Amino acid sequence: MFSIVEMVVVLVAAALMTVVGIKEDAAKRRNQVLTTEGQNEAVINAALGNWVTKNYATLTQNGPVAVVPATDLPTLNDLFTQGNLQQPHANGPFWGGAYVISMSVGPSTCSVSAGDCHVTYVLYPSKPVTRGGNPDVIGASIIAQAGGNAFGFSKTQNSGTVTGINGAWNATNPLAGNPAAVVLATNGPTSDGNSVYIRRDGALTWTGDQNVNHVSLHDVHNLDAEGTVSAANIGATDAVTASGAVSAGTTVSTGNIGWPRVACPKVNQMTGASDNSGLMLSCQNVSGVLQWMPIGGPKLWYGYTNIPGGGGTYVPNPDCPAGGTPQLVVSGQSMYTDPTAVINYPTAGSGPWTVYITDGSGNIISGTAVATSFCTY
Repeated sequence: MFSIVEMVVVLVAAALMTVVGIKEDAAKRRNQVLTTEGQNEAVINAALGNWVTKNYATLTQNGPVAVVPATDLPTLNDLFTQGNLQQPHANGPFWGGAYVISMSVGPSTCSVSAGDCHVTYVLYPSKPVTRGGNPDVIGASIIAQAGGNAFGFSKTQNSGTVTGINGAWNATNPLAGNPAAVVLATNGPTSDGNSVYIRRDGALTWTGDQNVNHVSLHDVHNLDAEGTVSAANIGATDAVTASGAVSAGTTVSTGNIGWPRVACPKVNQMTGASDNSGLMLSCQNVSGVLQWMPIGGPKLWYGYTNIPGGGGTYVPNPDCPAGGTPQLVVSGQSMYTDPTAVINYPTAGSGPWTVYITDGSGNIISGTAVATSFCTY
């Protein structure tokens, strides 16, 4: 049996273990709360970065600004109502105070025309992290670690400086008295965090050649080029305009909207015939009137047929696209006849034709000729 002393010792030890367990559990729970706070501030900081991206042109329209007026800065409710935050957030941390946003545009030598202005901002609680009324540097470090590389905190030594995680950056302590355990997030002293990307609002122009890594660009409204445009294939439902050369490695396709002798909008424009025959048309000035005409001219020569003398020769007609009219020209090459007679090359038909070589009396004579068929528009 245990003595009374032994029982007392056991009870005291159990009580001590209970107290230690309670303290460890409380510390664990506090660490969880601090981690959650850091993650919460990281969400707000990311939303603030998105807000800067959307409002970059407005923020930089006047060039450098040492301190952006508070009236031009978003509140947490603004970040939510404008879609940067997916849900409402409390305007301060659990230990008290409020989240403060400060912003500037610089450097002081930047200009809108040069496009070299950057937006710098900081986000921080208006009170340091405390525990039992004293600065909690360890708690601040837990929050900063959970927030990520954009976060830092002030330490007991040199508390006037906020140091980023892993010493990545330094910033001035924004609170009066430079207390320790101040948590601060920033996008950096010389970068707006977004200007290195192609801005969707067009506020910044490109400063170098771009390589899109063999990906596609869709829904391009207009494509204007001062130099050469080279492509394996170019497909467009609207105009492709270039003041320089347009080169294609394979083929260039056009629409099929033209018809010979029909009015066209601008000289040198090209299109295909609307019957999808493949006949290419260009907009030409015909006697002061802009008309679609075959690129080869109003007469497109198609075939040659030898005409031997002594009888009629069959000449096939060309299949004229886009409503062309088949025509024929016969040119003599050699013949034999009475020197006083006239040489004729009569034809029968409107395509196909039968071609003869005759003398002035209509008699068929020996000789040769060439019949050239063409389409006229």
